Amino acid sequence: MADSILAHSFKAYSRNIKMISFFSIPALIGLLIPLLVNTPVFAALGGTFLRTGSIPDLSAGDFGIILLSLLASLYLISFAIVNINIVSKAQRTGTSVKNEVLKGLTGYTLNVFLLFLLGTIALLIIQLLTLELGAQNYLAPILSLLVWLPLFYAPAGLVIDDLRPFRAAEKSFKMVFSKFHYFIMWIAIAFVLLSLLDLIFLNLGAILPVSTHKIGSLAVLIINSLFLMPFLIVLQTEIYISKYTILD
Repeated sequence: MADSILAHSFKAYSRNIKMISFFSIPALIGLLIPLLVNTPVFAALGGTFLRTGSIPDLSAGDFGIILLSLLASLYLISFAIVNINIVSKAQRTGTSVKNEVLKGLTGYTLNVFLLFLLGTIALLIIQLLTLELGAQNYLAPILSLLVWLPLFYAPAGLVIDDLRPFRAAEKSFKMVFSKFHYFIMWIAIAFVLLSLLDLIFLNLGAILPVSTHKIGSLAVLIINSLFLMPFLIVLQTEIYISKYTILD
């Protein structure tokens, strides 16, 4: 079954790579926004992350900028994820990409954005509380994982099954455990691919006379946004679709 899911994922990605890459551009812009507006963030593992330890020192104006950039970033990432899911859905079910994208502009994207926003707020609260308690190193990752699980398959549930946001989150949480081996497979593939990207682009100094960390981190972020993350989203969608054995 895992071989079938991977085969469907590679097929869906390779056949639609131009369209998927095009729809991934908003995600790249979304990840670059926090860096471009000079918020207290850093680039790592192909993403941008907020330095929560800097939050207590921010002014109201700084916090407002962070909030606006966060909202814009989340919406663009949600838009990209929804459209990649739509392409995967069309590949397996024969639905019209154009019609689904138009539908997703207001419906799917807003619902995914809502879930991601609530998840981000929960993660921010966890980071601040565990920082205050001095438990950020061991308690924060566990609580953050619990927040992330309901969001893992939620976009696929919204797009494939037209579920309501909180029903999609509930379905995602249950599906992680009912298909736990696929969840672990996805984590392993993501870890290996991101590690390889980091290994290659963060060691450019060995062959090029440049300051490698900043350039390498940016290169990893771009490649992850346009190629790696889209494939991983396709893989998520294919895992979700695998519950419909009639499509295999």
